[in-house]
Amino acid sequence: MTLRIDAAARLLTISPAALLGGTARRIGFDRGEGFERLWIGQAVHRRVAAESVALIPGYHSEKSVRFTFAVDDYTVVFEGRVDGRYEEPDGRVVVDEIKSLHFAEDLVKLPGSPRMQRFQLQLSWYLHAVALSEGRSVGGRLILADIETGATRIVPVSYEPDAVNADLTRRVRALLQEFFGQEALAEAKSAEAESLVFPFPRWRPGQRDMTAAVARAAAQGSHLLIEAPTGIGKTAAALYPLLRAALQQSKKLYVLTAKTTQQEIFTKTLKAIEGESFRSVRLRAKERMCANDVILCHENHCRYAKDYGAKMEQSGLLDRLLEGNRHLDPDRVFEQARQEVVCPFAVSLELAQRADVVIGDYNYIFDPIVALADATDPGALADSFLLVDEAHNLIDRGRSTYSPELTHTALAELALKIGVSSARSALDAERALGQVMLLVADSVAQLPEESGDAPGLVSLPERRLDELRLDMESLLVRHLADMRTGGERVPDDPVLALYFTFARFHDVSRLAVCDGEPNDAFDVIASPAGGGRLSILCKDPSQVLGPIVNGSAGLIGMSATLSPPEFHRDLIGLDRDRTDFLRLPSPFPRENRVVLVSPDIDTSWSARGPGAPKLAALVADVAKACPGNVLVLFPSYRFLDDVKRLLPPLPGRRIVRPSDRSNELERNAALDTLRDGGSPVLLFAVSGGAFAEGVDYPGEMLSAVVVVSPALPQVRFEQERMRLYFEERYEKGFEYAYVIPGMTRVVQSAGRLIRSESDVGVVVLACRRFLRNPYRRYLPEAWFGESADEMSERNVGAATANFFERVKRGELPQAEGGDVIPRRLSS
Repeated sequence: MTLRIDAAARLLTISPAALLGGTARRIGFDRGEGFERLWIGQAVHRRVAAESVALIPGYHSEKSVRFTFAVDDYTVVFEGRVDGRYEEPDGRVVVDEIKSLHFAEDLVKLPGSPRMQRFQLQLSWYLHAVALSEGRSVGGRLILADIETGATRIVPVSYEPDAVNADLTRRVRALLQEFFGQEALAEAKSAEAESLVFPFPRWRPGQRDMTAAVARAAAQGSHLLIEAPTGIGKTAAALYPLLRAALQQSKKLYVLTAKTTQQEIFTKTLKAIEGESFRSVRLRAKERMCANDVILCHENHCRYAKDYGAKMEQSGLLDRLLEGNRHLDPDRVFEQARQEVVCPFAVSLELAQRADVVIGDYNYIFDPIVALADATDPGALADSFLLVDEAHNLIDRGRSTYSPELTHTALAELALKIGVSSARSALDAERALGQVMLLVADSVAQLPEESGDAPGLVSLPERRLDELRLDMESLLVRHLADMRTGGERVPDDPVLALYFTFARFHDVSRLAVCDGEPNDAFDVIASPAGGGRLSILCKDPSQVLGPIVNGSAGLIGMSATLSPPEFHRDLIGLDRDRTDFLRLPSPFPRENRVVLVSPDIDTSWSARGPGAPKLAALVADVAKACPGNVLVLFPSYRFLDDVKRLLPPLPGRRIVRPSDRSNELERNAALDTLRDGGSPVLLFAVSGGAFAEGVDYPGEMLSAVVVVSPALPQVRFEQERMRLYFEERYEKGFEYAYVIPGMTRVVQSAGRLIRSESDVGVVVLACRRFLRNPYRRYLPEAWFGESADEMSERNVGAATANFFERVKRGELPQAEGGDVIPRRLSS
């Protein structure tokens, strides 16, 4: 959607989408023009255009149009693209506009409807553009195409220049009036930004330096990666200057997190910044914002979706929420929306369009399936800053988002659900699902017979995938029509699940292979295991993350673990010439924490079994020497349980081992056990899990952390493919694929311990490899003095006991600050 206004030059550049003001407020992606955005809608559109090219001499499709006209003292430039045009023998130009819809549902309701009016308006503007720019006589054809059958209807559209000119003038004046209102509001926000003050009464060491660096990056339009220890107040130091810059520059600020627990910290900090003109909204997942008994986003099946647009207009809910609340949390939005019987999630998305600050998960920007509308159009983020918390997680999240798979097991489960559903489209769904299962089986059949159950690389049949997508969308159209005419709705609709599973796979397949040319950043892998699996591995997420982040006004990424910065810059895809790095030293006394490495423990794969008794003894020694709670983190649950079984008796100490897939309730219960002040706890968990990252252990919740092994990713086919890719591209295959991700988990785990000036504790690294390269190269310099060898300790239990004796005697010093200077990353 193009809308550019240069007030100084009195120039407005506009597209048809901007003139239309977006689509009508209706819930369900098949409402309004939703089908046109589907693959099948685009395919029908292309087919109709191709038929016209074949049948009509001189027919041209997808032709750009541009014309200029005046409205008051503004010059208006209209830019668009017509679907097709041709000349009649008398020289008259006929302009075509193709619209795809579902005839069975929509055709009878179309005449005289607002939707039909929008179709005709858009075509009339194109006619006006051709008539004025070329001085030709014109006529229009609105071609309606059925997405189910491919049938077409042609509706002639006449050209009335005076009426079109009056309509365009009215719409442009309305846009200018809205623009001037927004400009006045932007000036008020900019003025208030100057008076915003830091939200806390004092600066922590390092916060001033970080705030200044963020402000410079925002002013220059740079990207900034910030590595800073936990507990110095990164949230306030980044949020405060970035909010000021956003308000001063009339930009939006997206605060993006990997976990919902982190969003609460940002919300509290934002509330502490005094100001009246700016507004923020925090987004919650759709499933947790649904007020209906079954998640089925369609006005015929959800009273909160029914007549959504009319109820929103009548209630004035958006204005009421924005006027009465500076910061809109999901609970308030949910309750207010439910009272008006409108969809809470849809309301939150509308609020996000109007808010100055949007707080939510990474997915709202980086996942194309759930990304906000404001973030999906080309150039949409040019007026937005991105603040990415725990930015080291963005690489794996991006890789996961663009690494879909089709498995026989999951498809078989869907087949069972479809088979017992009462939807009239169930038979068609079973056939479509069978075709997907056959695709998986045929892909596995490409593997050599001698490979056994081992996975391997295969090719993707592009045309077959495209045809399957068309079949899937044809099925979707019929299924939704069935639901609208009385078909039974079921929870977790298996037909929709089948469609979205395949659609995601197909979308990524077009990135992995295009016109027969494979993209070396992706691998297509088949595996016979579990009945068969066909997957796409995104080895290098920079290919998909880079265009997003570099299209923004600037990204601030912060974490306690962003070393080496070049690794994170390159795999996120940040522009090298636009990216700076800031490393903040820990302001907390080094003496408050001791880091010990056990050189007698070997946790390499072959040594784990024989070395488990010695490791169990070490964990017990730390627990006996430590007066408080101890967190022990393993690379896997299997290794954890092997060691836990060998623990000697630990009188007076409670042992907690959450389940492998603990839910939020169980995690909170474990954390409550650490807080309750009873006998000390020995908590067993895994590196990279919920207890190792994104959770705070303030005060005396933790006294020691034992990290078992460098936590390298498991050696498997996919990981080895990444190693080979990184070796060829960066000559650091093993480090990029294994060492850096593993050591990032280690440093994150150790960071759970020291969260403030008064925190004290012991970090034990249980493996001799920590003292050897390449692992020792990624240990933070703040953990030791001259050499990492200083951390080597054969009697970990005695050293731990000695440390806490010193704590008891009050021998530890107070915190001090330090100055830092950001540096530009070299290429």
